[in-house]
Amino acid sequence: VTASIVNNDGSSNMNKYSMSLLAAATLVTGAAQADDFSIGGGLDYMYSGMTGTAESQGDFSNSSRWSTFVDFRHPLLMVPNVNFQTSDLSSESANFENKLRTYDFAFYYSPIELEELTLNAGLNFRRYDGTLNHSQDYSNNAVMLYGSAEAPIPGSDFGLFADARVSRWDSDHSHDWKAGVSYNVFPEDTLKFKVRAGYRNMRVDYHQDSIDLAQHTDSWFLGAELRY
Repeated sequence: VTASIVNNDGSSNMNKYSMSLLAAATLVTGAAQADDFSIGGGLDYMYSGMTGTAESQGDFSNSSRWSTFVDFRHPLLMVPNVNFQTSDLSSESANFENKLRTYDFAFYYSPIELEELTLNAGLNFRRYDGTLNHSQDYSNNAVMLYGSAEAPIPGSDFGLFADARVSRWDSDHSHDWKAGVSYNVFPEDTLKFKVRAGYRNMRVDYHQDSIDLAQHTDSWFLGAELRY
């Protein structure tokens, strides 16, 4: 099933049909949810540059990139869980600066939730907000597929995790995925604190409002998560 960038001039019939299939497929997974209410949040840090082009510019310098996230889970049937994430996708080169931040709202269900494995699936609604060279503001929305997984490593306080947001439509192909290992510092406490590390890969194809971005960045990241 295909998710697509939402154009400012309206969605085509094919776009509406694709999204209808997505919504139906997502609702089918609503039979399984969390056993209790839970809220978590955290941040990740990575240091990387950008490849590709932004308004025909290239040769971007490395920079610090922070991402923050909040995740809310509940046991209510047919009501999706919610994950919010904001990330920095800015880039700079000689005489050029593109300040870009993404805001992701993922609504998901947990079709599989076991002690050994949790799988989540749903839809992600993304907001792009950017400024070119301190003078030209731009913004747009996109709909993406969302999926994530968590699995504890038996006999230890370590665990594996991964999540992905993907959109593909014609020449536009944007994604944001990461995978890594977490360590539960206080496994016996109700308030769970984890440190985490892994690898993240982000790509942005943005061709709206006379703005052309075709950029990619990937690197290792470090982070922390707190969940109650």
